[in-house]
Amino acid sequence: MDLVSLQEDLHLKEYIDVIKRRRDTAILFFATVVLVVTIGSFLMRPVYRATATLLIDPESPNVLTTTGMVEMQSQDYLAYKEYFQSQVHIITSYGLAKKAFDDLELGKMRKYARAREPIKKFLKTIDVEPVRDTRLLNLSVRDRDPELAAKIANRMAELYVMRNLYYISKSEILNLLKNEYLKLESRETELAKVYKDAHPEMVKVKNEMSDILGRIDREKKSIYDYDDIEQYLKRGSQHELSGFKANNISIQDPAQKPVFPIKPKKILNIFLSIIVGFFGGIGLVFFLEYIDDSAKTVEDVAGVMKWPFLISVPDMGDEGEAKAIEKDLLVNSKPKDPISEVYRSLRTRIFFSSTEEHPLRGIMITSPGPQEGKTITLCNLGIAISQIGKKTLLVDADMRKPRLHNVFKRENNVGLSNYLSGQCSFDEAVQKTGIENLSIVSGGILPPNPSELLSSHKMMEFIAKAKEGFDSILLDTPPIGIVTDAAILSKAVDGTIMIVQSGKTSKKVLAHIYHLLVDAQARIIGIALNRVSLTSKDYYYYAYYQTAEPKTR
Repeated sequence: MDLVSLQEDLHLKEYIDVIKRRRDTAILFFATVVLVVTIGSFLMRPVYRATATLLIDPESPNVLTTTGMVEMQSQDYLAYKEYFQSQVHIITSYGLAKKAFDDLELGKMRKYARAREPIKKFLKTIDVEPVRDTRLLNLSVRDRDPELAAKIANRMAELYVMRNLYYISKSEILNLLKNEYLKLESRETELAKVYKDAHPEMVKVKNEMSDILGRIDREKKSIYDYDDIEQYLKRGSQHELSGFKANNISIQDPAQKPVFPIKPKKILNIFLSIIVGFFGGIGLVFFLEYIDDSAKTVEDVAGVMKWPFLISVPDMGDEGEAKAIEKDLLVNSKPKDPISEVYRSLRTRIFFSSTEEHPLRGIMITSPGPQEGKTITLCNLGIAISQIGKKTLLVDADMRKPRLHNVFKRENNVGLSNYLSGQCSFDEAVQKTGIENLSIVSGGILPPNPSELLSSHKMMEFIAKAKEGFDSILLDTPPIGIVTDAAILSKAVDGTIMIVQSGKTSKKVLAHIYHLLVDAQARIIGIALNRVSLTSKDYYYYAYYQTAEPKTR
């Protein structure tokens, strides 16, 4: 495998690790989207759409003469397109909509009665779409009532057709007929020069002239008695009716009551929610990863803190206080557990870091923030050291929030604070734990000035006495990123181990702590990365190299 392929493979594994590490977020997002869309689709009231189809010609035919002559003026494509688009806007005009709104008494409906601008709201339910490459228009109306949707669509179509009719006065009709008669008379004169009266062409022209004279006579005697334009429509807009010009717009297909709703489309909505939930969840995971400034991997920590890396401790989960105490004593209760081997490996690395010139007998264990794994590391490391026959003392130097006595089920009446304030002797402060070669000194009574006690000469005296009676002394301190206790104590011990929980502490905080300890000239043994995801490559890399790790029992 070449270098490029290897790098691509590593990047892919990193992406997979990100998804696995934040899978709970992705699953929650996915489930929320699908659940909300599904519930919403079933609770949403259905909406129906009724459609009426209209036929629109560029110009209405003139059917006033008996010749039946229908002439359509030629128009270029752009002019016709402009005309057609104009008709689309006319259908959805405010005036036409208001007429339909009032005719159907829609203002009495609750959804329109409470609206500030009911006509504009009504217009939003109307859609007009041209049928491509035809002279047809689809006029659609959406409503929760299917029958009402059809009524509105048909009424809008009727009003639009009526709008395109206009009345012609009797005098205008007579003038048109007279002009037509004069044309025929001129035609007769021309034909008489060629044909005799019995010729078919002459007979045809004379008959047409006679018909027009008859129509002129009827028009003079007629009295128009049409009720209104709607009556005209019922009689048929394409028939020859005196007083009206034939309409160039007609209803091709009236709207029918729809049977199936157009929304919600439940199956489609659920399908789309699955897609959005899946890809949205993954996108959210990578977005959170992008804005997350916490140190999650060995590279993240090593890029800020230029100290040796010791171990990666896998995440054992959160299962309450009782389970937390079991984890604190894991090396003793489950010595064959793989995680117990991790702490034994830490023990080995510490021993290899110890030299005759700089022996590591007094070791401080701290962390940037609370609950990052200081105490669990201290206890399991202490047990691992005691298991090879070395007398080990665990000291609870966190006198603000002591916890060591709870782990080993001991009293906290006498402890480190009592010794530093002169209330007890060193031997009185030390308590057996029930584990061979392992003793503890609890935090003692909570003092008002823990920082002053830790920086006192009495603390140096305590460490000296501890070294006289024990091979290894491990001190648990408050988080160094919160109080100065650990920074003060770092000068009195032989070395410091920094516990960093994966994905918790900001890189900016780590950088601040790094410079703080560098300025304090503290000797740093190394960094332990705690609660590493089992999917993380850091744990796998460590597990691989651990098989070759020398063991000291």
